[in-house]
Amino acid sequence: MSWVNGLPSDQVASVDRGLQYGDGLFETVTCIDGRPRWLEWHLRRLRRGCERLGIGFHDFESLGKEITARAEGSSRCILKLILTRGNAVRRGYRPAGDEAPTRILSRHAWPTDSAAPSASIADFPVAVSGVRLGINPQLAGLKHLNRLEQVLAQQELRGTAREEALMLSSAGHVIGGSMSNLFLVDEAGLSTPSLEDCGVAGVVRELVCAVAVRHGRPVRIRRIEAAELGLAREAFLTNVRWGVRSISELAGRALEQRTQAQLARGWLDAARA
Repeated sequence: MSWVNGLPSDQVASVDRGLQYGDGLFETVTCIDGRPRWLEWHLRRLRRGCERLGIGFHDFESLGKEITARAEGSSRCILKLILTRGNAVRRGYRPAGDEAPTRILSRHAWPTDSAAPSASIADFPVAVSGVRLGINPQLAGLKHLNRLEQVLAQQELRGTAREEALMLSSAGHVIGGSMSNLFLVDEAGLSTPSLEDCGVAGVVRELVCAVAVRHGRPVRIRRIEAAELGLAREAFLTNVRWGVRSISELAGRALEQRTQAQLARGWLDAARA
């Protein structure tokens, strides 16, 4: 089921700039017991994205109410919000500046192969993708609609038992998974890759970093070299669908420890929103 600008529909105009140029943003919101999780964090990221891209959408309060209403009555579902700059009012890449944003909200059943965020941590092996992420600091951190690099990375996994692959930037720095953020544990503590050059600043990544400070375990946000993957004692991935997923095998090396992943899961459970 989907709604376009609040009305039941599965169609958008062929001149929508989201379709024409990928000119927009999106959020994937998990809903448990009829309530969207971490909605405030999603709306905050969306607001930052609109400001950076110059998309003229401002009514985040009403948008939050709409998302909340669409979550009602479902024990578990996923809501995907796409917000585009809107229909083009002239031809070409350059926006006119007076486009009316288009919001597309769709509701999806919870994937049958995926546990709820409150379920126990699942272990899985992760490889390093051969697809590199292009560097663009102006788009770094945003959950914008241009996701072809992630599509290619997921295509590499076709025919394997793996769900996820880590991606490096074109400069060779570790950025995260194709649909998740990475945390590594070494002798110095907990780290997550810097996203100054590229990558998506995930909602759960931000939440874990914020809550870790309250527990006296600040996360180092830094550049991580590919060689460091072979030195990590523990590693886990985060996104809104998985919550925390512990990595059992990283780049061909078994990882046995789960301590920090368990702590991070506890922090998320204590910070339910």
